[in-house]
Amino acid sequence: MSFRKASQHASRLTSDLAGEMFAFLAHQFPVCMASDEFHYFPQVQCEPSGACRWDDFSPDGVADTVAHLKRWREALVHDGRCPSLPARQDDERAMLLRIAGTLYEQLTLAKVHETQPTYYLTIVGIGLAEALEAGSPALPTRMAGLPDFLDQARENLREIPRLFRDLGIDMLAKQQQWMDSLPLPQSSRKPVSDAFQRLDRHLREIPTREEFRPPVDLYERILFHHVGCQQAPEKVAGELASEIDETQALLAQAAEALAPGRPWPLVVDDLPRPPLPAEGVAALYRGVIAELAQHCSAAGFMGRDLLKECPVRVETIPDYMRPVRSNAAFSMPPVHPPRGGTFFILETGRSGFVPADYRLLSAHETLPGHHLLDTCRWRQANPVRRHVEFPIFYEGWASFAEELLFETGFFSGTIDRLLMAKRRFWRALRGLTDFNLHMRRQTLEDAAAHLVSHGMPPPRAQAMVRRYALKPGYQLAYTIGRRRFREFYDAYGRRHGGAAGFARRVLAQGEIGFDHLEEVLRQGG
Repeated sequence: MSFRKASQHASRLTSDLAGEMFAFLAHQFPVCMASDEFHYFPQVQCEPSGACRWDDFSPDGVADTVAHLKRWREALVHDGRCPSLPARQDDERAMLLRIAGTLYEQLTLAKVHETQPTYYLTIVGIGLAEALEAGSPALPTRMAGLPDFLDQARENLREIPRLFRDLGIDMLAKQQQWMDSLPLPQSSRKPVSDAFQRLDRHLREIPTREEFRPPVDLYERILFHHVGCQQAPEKVAGELASEIDETQALLAQAAEALAPGRPWPLVVDDLPRPPLPAEGVAALYRGVIAELAQHCSAAGFMGRDLLKECPVRVETIPDYMRPVRSNAAFSMPPVHPPRGGTFFILETGRSGFVPADYRLLSAHETLPGHHLLDTCRWRQANPVRRHVEFPIFYEGWASFAEELLFETGFFSGTIDRLLMAKRRFWRALRGLTDFNLHMRRQTLEDAAAHLVSHGMPPPRAQAMVRRYALKPGYQLAYTIGRRRFREFYDAYGRRHGGAAGFARRVLAQGEIGFDHLEEVLRQGG
């Protein structure tokens, strides 16, 4: 085969494998694939029938998926042996290979479908919300299949960590309350209620074990490959320690400038909060988002009409997600071209609490953070770059995006610098807590006590470390990703025209690996 024909063949193989992979996974896992909540799955809008079905985590279904993933990995490795594959297509092959490898190891090694009741209950909540929005026939069909899905969870959860059992029982009770409030057909309520009761009894009766953490070697693999740190464990720990030291120095400096002699946590607590509009907290955040959109457009991060074409809604975190969600989150449906996203906060009414750093939080979740990143990704013409998301890129970009607004003047002054340092500090501390907990250097109690020693209220610290246990390694994505983007910006930002040019260059790539992104930035142009 000639050099040119070999290149064309490799390109077609990558494209064909992507289509086959996404179609199979969307059929097998319609809820996981249609939501950005399950970060190890690619995101694909399922065919209309997908809104009627539930994900198949049966032993036979998982075995079939694992066999497909193994075959795709082998084909992609063989594809990569073609020396003539263009760089952009090689990036896409690497993205697919990482997706196939990560999902394979999640299903065969991590096996959250065999240990975490909250995993199934999260699928239930998102799947029902999706069916409610789709209406008939999706809702009655999905409701009819829900008892079987809950029974499937019961069959898979045979012996699980006690911590995961307790989190599951708590989430199950909250989800039942949420379902009672939904306008669901009466005819389907009893079978679903009976299935919930069977699962509840099962969770209270099954054998449990104290150890909830993956083996250390698996956690190290999750950090390196699945989350995407691409660093040895001690290198990761060193990065987190450096970030903590840097931010503590910045916090002390800013606090001394604002209130000499007072510790920085007290200085932050004393900062004035904004007056709430009559419409409530949601209106306050919508106002900030409008300011961010105007600034990002004027600075060149995005087009002037982006927010009109792809708006941001501000809504309360759904009740069924509160046991596993933090105080704020962002979500965009997998639709091409994108039609908008949702910024979730704890409360949207007059009684809601507004943190001192609410403007930085808005930048992180919306512009130029998650909303801009997702909008650019879902506008990609190439399906591989459109459908693939990686934790370290996703959270790292949003964390670094806050800092870009200092470069362009949206944020300035000592108070903003104090709040930025505070956010960086807590992310690094949470990342170190995740690391120490799963490297078995701290117990749950030690991890919570460490957060409390730095000023976090005990109930919140205890709830947070319990949530960290559900997603090993995820908390590191914020700091490690942010530091990589900072390195890239310091090295290549001027070459790409400063903050806005750098952002446009990065966001045009999709969420490729950092090794590939650095090569793109190094090339310039």
